[in-house]
Amino acid sequence: MLVVITETIEQGHRTAASLIGQSIKQNPTLRLGLAAGTTPIGVYQSLVDLHRATHLDFSGVEFFSLDEFLGLPFANSNSYAAFFHQHVFRHINANPDNIHLLQGDAQGDIMSYFHSFEQLIHDRGGIDVQLLGIGINGHLAFNEPMSSFRSRTRVCLLSTETREALSRTFNETELPEWAVTMGLGTIAEARTLLMLAFGKEKAKAIAKAVEGPLTAAVPASSIQLHPNAVVILDSEAAEDLKFKKYYQQQSSHLAMLLPGGLA
Repeated sequence: MLVVITETIEQGHRTAASLIGQSIKQNPTLRLGLAAGTTPIGVYQSLVDLHRATHLDFSGVEFFSLDEFLGLPFANSNSYAAFFHQHVFRHINANPDNIHLLQGDAQGDIMSYFHSFEQLIHDRGGIDVQLLGIGINGHLAFNEPMSSFRSRTRVCLLSTETREALSRTFNETELPEWAVTMGLGTIAEARTLLMLAFGKEKAKAIAKAVEGPLTAAVPASSIQLHPNAVVILDSEAAEDLKFKKYYQQQSSHLAMLLPGGLA
């Protein structure tokens, strides 16, 4: 695992976007897994800036979403589908045929739908780079504590902590109880994991995920098993790490450690 510590959140965003951009240049048909929420917004803005300033080409990139709220249609402004169109797709030259978003209101047999989404990822060659955040309780995507490390795309009941965090954007009557999410086993199959965390409120979860014991109680600790995981933090999110000085040494040599991006 490579842990990168930046001085500011903005530097973290730009670092992640630069690595993704380099990966797209290396592989114009990159399969990119997208995460929603406040953490990656700056990364998406930086990628849009790269597209505008350097003509970074997204036309061959395939996009897959990590999760969605159960029962929420694409058109709902709080859906993650709406989030991705607002922050990513409307600003770049993405091919609509290459956008594969989980549907919270999928019709028919939901288990068959989950199987078809997993099959789609497989048929497209698997995800090359999966962008991730982390919940304050250590959840990964919407895999809440005690999720199986081998879990696949499925429905999950949201924890109290997650729903409290979501209450900042949902009113009380609309606050979702359930979500659909890639499983930890699905996420683990991506060739590279790129996890982001910023701010003091994420420090304890990051310490448990990166340096703590491997445990289903902290789903994000599953990244310790991945052969190619990169974690980008600001100094506040990194403050509880025991090996912070070593990670800072690594960070200063990032260009040598990842010369061609993440791919």
